[in-house]
Amino acid sequence: MPTTAFDLKKVKVLDISSGSVNPYYENVAGNIVKGDFSAIGMMEQLHKLKFSSGYNNISTFQFQVNDFSFLTQCKKLKQLDVSDTNFTDCSLLLGLPELTHVNLPEKSQLTHLEALDALPSKTQVVLRQPTEPAPASLTDTTPPAQKVSEGSEKVKAIIEEIKARTTTDCYILTIKPEKQPGLFDSKFGGLPYWDLSKPYPVGADGQKLILLGQISFEQFTVEEPLPQSGMLQFFAGQDDVFGVDWDHPDQQNNFRVVYHEEIDRSITPEQVQALDIPTHADFEFWPVLRETAVRMEKSVVYMGPADYRFEEIFRQAVKAVTGEDIGEQSFFRYLSEEDCNYLDDQLSTSGHHLLGYPYFTQYDPRSADIAFDTLLFQMDSDLEDGVNYTLWGDCGVANFFIDMEDLKKRDFSRVLYTWDCC
Repeated sequence: MPTTAFDLKKVKVLDISSGSVNPYYENVAGNIVKGDFSAIGMMEQLHKLKFSSGYNNISTFQFQVNDFSFLTQCKKLKQLDVSDTNFTDCSLLLGLPELTHVNLPEKSQLTHLEALDALPSKTQVVLRQPTEPAPASLTDTTPPAQKVSEGSEKVKAIIEEIKARTTTDCYILTIKPEKQPGLFDSKFGGLPYWDLSKPYPVGADGQKLILLGQISFEQFTVEEPLPQSGMLQFFAGQDDVFGVDWDHPDQQNNFRVVYHEEIDRSITPEQVQALDIPTHADFEFWPVLRETAVRMEKSVVYMGPADYRFEEIFRQAVKAVTGEDIGEQSFFRYLSEEDCNYLDDQLSTSGHHLLGYPYFTQYDPRSADIAFDTLLFQMDSDLEDGVNYTLWGDCGVANFFIDMEDLKKRDFSRVLYTWDCC
């Protein structure tokens, strides 16, 4: 809690959480007024602003902000999350020329929705879904059963058109808690296979990287563009952001993607252990909470709203189905809230898989002028039967992207790694 003035102009990232005492919210000292966030307007270098309740779509908590006009002073703001606030006036967003992503409250709370269609095409907009009941740990009452959205005939036809345009193969990864994986098996966490003739990967700080997961293609039948043999591994650093660099997500300084064209089955676990390699078990906080075997099955998937290309596909599908040209109108503006929920459910891309389309709790870091057109690997948070197997922050998801031509050449030197959470 600062007792003297400090240089607000240098602040680039501000994450305001309800889980701790906050000098911009709590009326705890000095001249601070509850609900007065006007000081944020002085942060002229601010790139990212987030208000976080700590729960995703289950909290009734809202930051009560007296006046959001300070936002228009933050001309360099790129990422904004006000989904857990009393924000209403979408027209304020038009005063943020650098904005690339914004998380907003539920559609029913917002005014001047026409401003969202006037935002630049580079700006991704995500609306909070209707609030779900709080979990048992947060309430003394039993939450009522949730109504399942049926979806209108129009949205069903649009979804079928999107599926026809975007259907593609993917390989679903499912954990097998009943099996104890070995050194050469496909798995999340644990001791990695390693070719002893190669130097083990380390981060920029010289510390050994930790295995997130490895896929042995010799255990499953897969098709191009994936390898039909060998092993693909994903490693991350020991730092508190699990090796990600959101400013340079394609530089493998604190993460690594390694492909072993051939597997030397003469190598023993004892030989690998002698390399003094850390595993998930050595850390209190790590995305993989327990070593688990995984199986892989071929499936199909369709593009969902999380993909940065979805809005254009949606507009094309609407025109094909209805004949309407909706211009730059977003799907959540065009559809009713119930139809939006139905579309989200039908085009879900969550879960663990290779290839297919990505899922994000925040936004897609790619854009039309960035390569990495192919989802190489997605590791989601996974809770089954009350047991956490993988957990990225507050129930987030990690993605590894590659350019298709590099994948075909088995060149894994250029990979984009990112993860986000609620």
